[in-house]
Amino acid sequence: MDTAFLEQILIIFALSIGALALCHRLKMPGIVAFFLTGIIAGPYGLGLITNRADVEILAELGIVFLLFTIGMELSLKNLLDMKRGMLTGGVLQIGLTIGVVAVIASVLGLAPPEAIFFGMLLAHTSTTVMLTVFQHRGEVDTPPVRLALGISVLQDLSTVPMILFVPMLAGMGSAGLIPSLVNFGIGLVLLGIVTVSALWVVPRLLYRVANLRSRELFMITVITLCLGTAWLTSRAGLSLALGAFLAGLIISESEYSSAALSTVIPFRDVFTSFFFVSMGMLLNTGFFVAHAPLIVAIILGVIVVKAIIGAVAVLPAGVSLRNIILTGLAIGQVGEFAFILSRPGIEYGLLSPNLEQIFLAASVGTMTVAPFVIGSAPGVTAIARRLPLPAWLRARDQSLKEAPASGPERGHVIIVGFGPMGQHVADAARSTKIPYIAIELNPKTVRREREKGEPIFFGDAIHEEVLSRAGIGVARVVVITIPNAATARQVTAIARKMNSECAIITRTRYMEDSLSLYALGADDVICEEFETAAEVLARVLIKYPVPKIEIDRLVASMRAERYEMLREASEQVPSLRDIELHLESAEISIIRVEDGAPIAGKTLAEADLRRGYDVTVLAIRRGAEMLAAPDGGTVIEAGDLCILIDAGQGDGGISPLFRRRPEG
Repeated sequence: MDTAFLEQILIIFALSIGALALCHRLKMPGIVAFFLTGIIAGPYGLGLITNRADVEILAELGIVFLLFTIGMELSLKNLLDMKRGMLTGGVLQIGLTIGVVAVIASVLGLAPPEAIFFGMLLAHTSTTVMLTVFQHRGEVDTPPVRLALGISVLQDLSTVPMILFVPMLAGMGSAGLIPSLVNFGIGLVLLGIVTVSALWVVPRLLYRVANLRSRELFMITVITLCLGTAWLTSRAGLSLALGAFLAGLIISESEYSSAALSTVIPFRDVFTSFFFVSMGMLLNTGFFVAHAPLIVAIILGVIVVKAIIGAVAVLPAGVSLRNIILTGLAIGQVGEFAFILSRPGIEYGLLSPNLEQIFLAASVGTMTVAPFVIGSAPGVTAIARRLPLPAWLRARDQSLKEAPASGPERGHVIIVGFGPMGQHVADAARSTKIPYIAIELNPKTVRREREKGEPIFFGDAIHEEVLSRAGIGVARVVVITIPNAATARQVTAIARKMNSECAIITRTRYMEDSLSLYALGADDVICEEFETAAEVLARVLIKYPVPKIEIDRLVASMRAERYEMLREASEQVPSLRDIELHLESAEISIIRVEDGAPIAGKTLAEADLRRGYDVTVLAIRRGAEMLAAPDGGTVIEAGDLCILIDAGQGDGGISPLFRRRPEG
């Protein structure tokens, strides 16, 4: 491997850490951090990156994965539901922006082709920035955001005809236009074949792959679909980005979209960073400083003009004043597709070096202030309501109410795992009219239950994106019915991190796993081992002349004592949750000291578990007494219940210390 290339990647990542930390503290989008990294590392900064071509290869992959995930986060059904706002608002917004910007640019001295092309660039809005801002605000499913996203998607789709229009705009005439149109027609035919084939083939393919229960196979299949579709559209004369977006849209209509999205997001985040870094490397800081007043004025002008045009464009959609203003402000920045469009513009001479620098500075500037611009919507709305607005707009503002957000209902139950236990929970919820949604990894179960009308989707709940789709942020209860203890711990920890208020009820097979689940945030842990013992006790007693009320009392008392002991242990050792959350390899376990065990009668110092086995005794349960944080002089006695944290070596070597010595 070329060590120089590795050094450049390392430089980018190292600088990105500091830039991301800074932007996080300033509540700016991560995209700005990568632009800043590119500016610092590029030729106009410290000159740390010498071979930009290598970075651009990774940047191309970033665009592919970015558009793939955007396609999966949207769905054709939702787009069709938004067609009125998307088509009328989007066409108006694109047309008005190109026209207004072209007129202003012509007045400022640009030639008509350059002025029109600059208008085409500024007509784009960053879907990524918009999604990031509204995801942080929890407003992705609100009407104005769906409308703004619909317009943004149409802008993205308009990039293809705009790219084909560039040669004619550059003055190449019909000699260059006709071959472009022929290629475009061939591309559309191939695109149609790919789309129809994918709609029939992809769901069946993903079903068979998911049915094999191999995460690695599923991941490779999804990535192959993404890159394969992008390659086919590229061979047809269209862009890689459009092919990736199309692949995402195709998968978004299947029940595997959430699982596919969680698979691709790590690749997207890594490779997309290189794209924005590569764009930041193009920004000439000297030019920016020399023309700072002009660039600041252009940034403010772009935001104001785009916001006004965006607000006007959505008037035919019949939305309220608040939604009009929020939609306008949301599309007031320049988007990533503009950077894709800028490349053929530079190639055909429509974007001079100075104009390119102005475009880059304006784009980075509008993206940087986008969160603050969007956040100003309530204040701008309040000011607008004091203005002499037309009577029809005032009447609409008073009569229209906010539409409820689509997606899971607030206060619903999330059922993780739809086996027999999960189905019983769903039956109970349905009979009591409690809203619920289920997550399941068995594609056969998902397909069967979806046909019955169950609110269920395919996904692995250890991924935040899957729980997010299930509405974890507004859920009242999360029921984890999966039998695998390690997975149950992961889901419990992630669910608690994403929602600190919801009740988490977790199933486990063995008592020794219960404490770690309580420590990770479970409110109640149902142990099959203990419940079976309680049921056996009840069945035994019923064979004797013991009154049923007495049997019920004994079983209830047994349950209460055992579960209370575990809750008490988790409360008395509050560091358990933090320890297991922050030490990914750490495992918390409970083990009882048997009569005649080698460790019985020894002090903790004599046992020397920490040095010999990398294990720490956090607490000891002795009868009704809990010894929290025992010191080295504490003697371990037979019958003690020891709460251990293993730093990662496993308990294969330590278990014999707690077990009875075999005789002989």
